[in-house]
Amino acid sequence: MSTSPAKPLITYLLAFFAGAAGAVLGWFATGFIAAYLAGLAGVSDMEGGRAMFAFLGVAPLGSLAALLAAIALVLRYRGGIRGFAGLAGHTALVASAIAAAAGLGVWLYSLSGDILVTNGPTPQLAFEIQLPPDAVLPTKLDGVRVDLETDKNTMPAAYLRQSSQDARDVLSGGIQLYFRTSRRIVVLRIAGEPDRLFMLKLDRDPSGTPDFGPWQAVDYVADQKDGALRKATGDDYQIRYRVERAD
Repeated sequence: MSTSPAKPLITYLLAFFAGAAGAVLGWFATGFIAAYLAGLAGVSDMEGGRAMFAFLGVAPLGSLAALLAAIALVLRYRGGIRGFAGLAGHTALVASAIAAAAGLGVWLYSLSGDILVTNGPTPQLAFEIQLPPDAVLPTKLDGVRVDLETDKNTMPAAYLRQSSQDARDVLSGGIQLYFRTSRRIVVLRIAGEPDRLFMLKLDRDPSGTPDFGPWQAVDYVADQKDGALRKATGDDYQIRYRVERAD
């Protein structure tokens, strides 16, 4: 009697999902048991140290053991695979498939998620804003603020500095870029003056740039009584910027 080709496929699929479930359950079970035993042993829980030891140090070992055991049990009793070498080889094959699927899932999430970098330094937007020749920044930059506004968050600039280029005041600083978005606006706020908005020309996931781009004129000025924005004309404020990434 011939064996249906669907049966081995179903066996491997069952082993795949059993291994994945075993990995999750093994991680939680081992983590909680390790945390309990660590508490009995007097391990300090200062700043979550006991939980970190249990769930990051010990739990992965239990997760791996449960993953391999679940796969081997399905292959042994569902697939009828006998012998240590054969069982170990097929178990390793299914475990590799689970690892590949997990890696692919993490990679796809990193591409589709909102956060620009999930495992590494946050990208930075370095900028310089050049004021008109007759404009002067307040002493010690009192009342001066620069924000990055997106459809996901508002982020204030850090380490604002004042300098001079071609007899014009220049305000420089850096802003963290947390999210992927096609809508980024730098807003210059100076006490007693209307807000000035610069629409950044950046991709949703911008690459790092070694040099500043060209000067870009201000796009809008918030000087209307009803709060509406006016298209900037004759406002000699300019910005240039670059993206700093370590990934």
